[in-house]
Amino acid sequence: MEYQKLESDLRINLDSLNDEEKRFYQRALKKFQQNVGWLEFDDFVLGMKSPLYSGKRSHHDVLQHPLYLALKDMSLQLGIRQGMIAKSKREHEAIA
Repeated sequence: MEYQKLESDLRINLDSLNDEEKRFYQRALKKFQQNVGWLEFDDFVLGMKSPLYSGKRSHHDVLQHPLYLALKDMSLQLGIRQGMIAKSKREHEAIA
């Protein structure tokens, strides 16, 4: 399984996710595709019930985890799509 951002070359291999993380990713992907509110999505994917915090992962481990990387990118995309986050100058240049 792989997360791929269509607008760029970003690819994140999700094969190492456990079953709970895979199910959570699928739920998050559905919410992303439904264009739920950015803050609602962020609360869902990064909130206390997220499997990102299961076990004894350190802060560094969470930030490097493939699930976090995919979910954070989806969150940023929603924020941009919904006008809550501005596109970077580099993204504007790539579109032009």
